[in-house]
Amino acid sequence: MLRRCLSLLAVLPLLASCAAVPGYSPPPFEGSHEKNKFAKALESGDVGPEGRYEMSAAEKGMDCKRLTGSIEITIARLKDPLVRQEPSAMSSAAQKLSPLYGGGSSKGGDREAIFARERAKLEAYNAELAAKGCRTVDIEAELARPAQPPKKY
Repeated sequence: MLRRCLSLLAVLPLLASCAAVPGYSPPPFEGSHEKNKFAKALESGDVGPEGRYEMSAAEKGMDCKRLTGSIEITIARLKDPLVRQEPSAMSSAAQKLSPLYGGGSSKGGDREAIFARERAKLEAYNAELAAKGCRTVDIEAELARPAQPPKKY
């Protein structure tokens, strides 16, 4: 027991020397000088008055792989049980009233509008896949399939 305590006391100064020095800030990353086009958030389109999703220029610039990945992520989000669960009436009212008191948006308060926007976005992305000659996704069949549990790596 005494040996274990002494060995711990011997290692402690080494660990303390690894702590950050006050006032130290690491130098900026000097990797490639090219800017990664995926490093910033993608500008999103919006749903027009007729309920059709209009893609932004950045979305139209996505390749087949990225469009398909975005569709798969959106479908997985729509199939998530927590997203499908209806909030309580009190929660919905609080979400709709919160912009009046704290600022922000009330878009999160209308779950049906969110679902309609996501569906319109899926249709627009699928149409863009078809226009680019890529393999499209059967959205109805994917939404009808039960949600898959998360993968274990």
